[in-house]
Amino acid sequence: MSSATGVLRGSVGLRFWWRTFEGVQDLFAEGHGEEGGPDDPLPVKTYRGLPRHVLPEPVRRIGDARWSFDAFRASHPLGVPRLDRLGEQALSALLYWTCGFGRIELGPHAAWPYHRMVASARCFHPVELYVWLAHPASALPAGCYHYDPAHHSLTLLRPGSVPDAVRVATGVRGAAGLLVASAWFRKAAFRYRDYAYRLCAQEAGMTVGNALLCGAALGLRGRVHHRFDDAVVNRALGLDEVEETAFAVIELAPAGERARKLAGVAPVPLSVAADVAEIRPVHVQTNTTPAHTWSGLSELNLAARLTGPGAPVDPADFHPPADVPSADAVLALSGPEPGPGGVELADALRARDSGGRMFLPAARPVAVDRLGPALRYALDPVPSDHTGARCRPLVDAYVLMLGADGVSPGLHRLDTRSGPPVLVRLAGRDWRGVVGMLCDRTPAVNSAKADALVFLTVDRLAGERWFGARGYRVLHQEAGIVAQRISVLAAAAGLSVRVTNGYHDGMIRELIGADAAQVPVFTLIIGRRRPTAQYEPPLTW
Repeated sequence: MSSATGVLRGSVGLRFWWRTFEGVQDLFAEGHGEEGGPDDPLPVKTYRGLPRHVLPEPVRRIGDARWSFDAFRASHPLGVPRLDRLGEQALSALLYWTCGFGRIELGPHAAWPYHRMVASARCFHPVELYVWLAHPASALPAGCYHYDPAHHSLTLLRPGSVPDAVRVATGVRGAAGLLVASAWFRKAAFRYRDYAYRLCAQEAGMTVGNALLCGAALGLRGRVHHRFDDAVVNRALGLDEVEETAFAVIELAPAGERARKLAGVAPVPLSVAADVAEIRPVHVQTNTTPAHTWSGLSELNLAARLTGPGAPVDPADFHPPADVPSADAVLALSGPEPGPGGVELADALRARDSGGRMFLPAARPVAVDRLGPALRYALDPVPSDHTGARCRPLVDAYVLMLGADGVSPGLHRLDTRSGPPVLVRLAGRDWRGVVGMLCDRTPAVNSAKADALVFLTVDRLAGERWFGARGYRVLHQEAGIVAQRISVLAAAAGLSVRVTNGYHDGMIRELIGADAAQVPVFTLIIGRRRPTAQYEPPLTW
């Protein structure tokens, strides 16, 4: 065993990184579960015997897709939306456009018919969304609710405002409400076994990213919390921490209100979970696969538990040093763009898709000014508990241009460190083997016909240093936020984005010149979808 291999297999978290990347073929050889039968988990979590509240019809237009980006708001300070209070109508729009059903696939070959606003492997959608209202939202009382996207309704789990124990456990600084994205492992693990943890973390990040886009368009401030006391949050929501656990908490506040800070936030004592009464809400379960079938997933989830927020992170520790590029190697992405209202988020979410089951991108080339808007805000700062202020995602992005008009094929690094975003060409990289590998590993997608391929990488060793075993899901979530931004803004430009995990990580690492610490956690295939026989009417009200 090499020294690098020994380091990467030295802890629960790093062993899981190794198993789901370098060792993924061995992991898949252990077998998969069957799908498509009566034992499948329900596509939507459904509670029994609890009060339900049907939300009003969501608005069809919610605002510009770019309001969550610092650079766009700085350019248009007078137009920034500012909601004065979180009412029922705003809540309806936020929940629906974050993770509601956008379209349905019909016909005899519609194996995965229900499509939400966020992509999901095989449309299993293991991420559940909960909202805790600190104050009444119009006629909706304060309390903790689960969102049911199939019926656009809320199920009341616990009445009353957010308890102090939950505020302290999450480190929230004062908010009108909390959104909690959880992972219900069984919905993906019955098929993917231990590998489901990666899929859950990716989808949680994309869901969080979509919530930030939607919240900002509606006039809400959002801040992501990755580190919180798991026992307190899960107990408050009635989650058992084995089948389902909270992955991320988003504090929400109307942007028209002055930001408030929680005075004197103290460290969370280990017994603070006792300050929140236990609840055991009953929901329908149809799958009977024993949970020990995905024991590796459960081991990592247990090791990733925390007892409260942590110290501020140094974001620079997560990014490799970058060389100063020559002027002729830089492609600017900050050209003219539509003003406020020119990129309607609701339209982009309706248009977002993964190119169909068999994604054969349309004939090239595509104008580069259609690709630029999909990439220019990808690494814009995110408000989170990593630092006291907004910080760049703990992610690096590389773009392999294949079919952009006026740009010769080649690998670029997305660079935002010295000013407006630019693509820096990395000369001397032979990318043809990587494209061939992607076509071979993911035959349902013709990557060679794509307009661009995006590789999102993270530093797993930095993640282990700062977050321990929690680093696996934190860094996948960070990359998921970036992936959702690219997917939505690409859709606004008429492009489809396919997320694929079917790639050889070592080949991509070699292409971009990264060491063993850097892991490509997302590959995004961007292109224009051809007309197909799939019939996917939008779900409209």
